[in-house]
Amino acid sequence: MEKRYYIAYGSNLNIRQMRMRCPGARIIGTSVIEGYRLLFKGSRTGSYLTIEPQEGASVPVAAWAVTEEDEAALDRYEGFPNFYYKKEMELPLKGIKTGKVRLRKVFVYIMHEDRPLGVPSGFYMETCRQGYQSFGFDEAFLERAYADSREEFPGGWKTGDACFMVTNRKNGCTGNYTVLGFDGKYFWLQNSRGSRYRASAGRMFRSKVEALAPRQENMDLGGNSDERNR
Repeated sequence: MEKRYYIAYGSNLNIRQMRMRCPGARIIGTSVIEGYRLLFKGSRTGSYLTIEPQEGASVPVAAWAVTEEDEAALDRYEGFPNFYYKKEMELPLKGIKTGKVRLRKVFVYIMHEDRPLGVPSGFYMETCRQGYQSFGFDEAFLERAYADSREEFPGGWKTGDACFMVTNRKNGCTGNYTVLGFDGKYFWLQNSRGSRYRASAGRMFRSKVEALAPRQENMDLGGNSDERNR
């Protein structure tokens, strides 16, 4: 069966990872998808790169020639068709070895558009960054995607923000968390061990000093004393 051309823009730019996942795949070339931008989206279990149309934007990509078995492995990894779907397109591919540009039919995985914005894990971000470095792509694309994906919530909180909550006021203990999202009533937070929690805005502070400040002072700072003082 004739090989198909798969376009990677995220973690599958990582050559080591791709060779483990799809041993029959080989790098063909690079290209740019015009009129699209990168974003991090997903669910409470994790956020990953996807692309969406945006006039004037662009996304650097690498092209892999994949076998039928490789494509089946990619389908499983990408959660096709429920998490990502496939889109066919034509792109001018610049050959890795020859430098020649040829128009090819390719396919790309795109996350379903109704998935919420979010911030990726440090491990996923580093995997993508290594792939960018392997192909000589500008890492500013990743940084821009990270910034664009930090959705703003009530109280000025954004995905990826660090926050503190009091765990033992008597002993001056606080926990450090990362904001993952907001469900309309509670914030979803994650600690350094990857455990997730729900919390109201009244329990969240931007510094340890603010979290442990006397109750009246915290009330003066905006009423952030509702649940933890009850």
